[in-house]
Amino acid sequence: MGETGPPEPLVLHVIPTAAPRGAQREARALADRLDAPGTRRHRVLSIVSHGPDLEEPVAVDYTLDGDGTPVAAEGRGIGGPATTVGFDPRLVLRLRRALDRLSPALVVAHGGEPLKFLVPAMVGRRRPLAYYAIGTLAPPGHRPGRKTMWRYLARRPDLVAAEGAEVLDECRDVLGVPPGRLVLVPNGRDPDEFHPGADADKRPEPVVSFVGAFTVQKRPDRFVEVVAALRARGLEFRALAVGDGPLSGPLATPAQAAGVELLGARGDVAEVLQGTDIMVFPSLPRGEGMPGVLIEAGLSAVPVVATSVPGVDAIVADGETGQVVGVDDFGAMVEATAELLGDPVRRRAMGEAARRRCVERFSMDVVAAGWRDALVPLLGPRSRQAR
Repeated sequence: MGETGPPEPLVLHVIPTAAPRGAQREARALADRLDAPGTRRHRVLSIVSHGPDLEEPVAVDYTLDGDGTPVAAEGRGIGGPATTVGFDPRLVLRLRRALDRLSPALVVAHGGEPLKFLVPAMVGRRRPLAYYAIGTLAPPGHRPGRKTMWRYLARRPDLVAAEGAEVLDECRDVLGVPPGRLVLVPNGRDPDEFHPGADADKRPEPVVSFVGAFTVQKRPDRFVEVVAALRARGLEFRALAVGDGPLSGPLATPAQAAGVELLGARGDVAEVLQGTDIMVFPSLPRGEGMPGVLIEAGLSAVPVVATSVPGVDAIVADGETGQVVGVDDFGAMVEATAELLGDPVRRRAMGEAARRRCVERFSMDVVAAGWRDALVPLLGPRSRQAR
């Protein structure tokens, strides 16, 4: 009988919740793509489990019970709230116990939320930690006390993978991460999941969509204002907004007045995009890094009208795959959207170009290759030989 050797080391990808947000979906897709055929080396743990009412949660391998036992989730979290709030020391203790029981060879924090729990949970444990820096610091992170905290946290991991050039620059210049620990690994999505719809020409009227959190940062209210301005011009189209958050309540009345359908949080974003002709992305700069929803739109052959925020120029070729406008240039956003609404031939050409660009640069295969190169040195000689 041949030698089977020791088992492949476990790489644990940690996400904050199983809510179907872009970062969580990317973590699941990345873990699946990094696994060799027939192996389960990369697994996903959600720090906070979700309740049964969460629609289409991200499939996770583990969640935590009350004493820190890593529970096999069978694709879904169990019990508990769907989001984390602030900093709960009890979660640190539960996570520490879970790491001791699972004994991963490497831990990957997908975003700042899991990082703030993992850094204290891993104190005194000789286990490498990688941090996927998703987005630049949001405005609260620039306050002196918060910035000091993030400087401390960001310099603890053995590796910081930045999703965009602006994020990498901030990690180095603002947070003080040593250049030798920094690597650029772009955001990515699966082109088999996000792909063009088959019935675009059969829709009775074009569809304009917003997909994102209902927060001040993402500005769903600006999308509603754009739709209202387009309606005032007499343009006929359907308007959809996907997402939830603190602005959901305040937006209900103006959205209804503007004829915007609020669909709430959805796990079938790929299907929504297949039924979309134009995406409007009105975000503010701080907090963005490489917006995954723009990659999803590009892979779905949907042209976008986007504000010029970090990461957009890497995804959107202005005038070729979409239109990039100034962050505060409301008139330009309305005009760009109106032009695309009136020109289905240009919309189609832009969408096809967007699909080609995003498959080439941001498909999960391309992104996973970058992650392999970054993680292999942290896993030791056996991992390098297997590669």
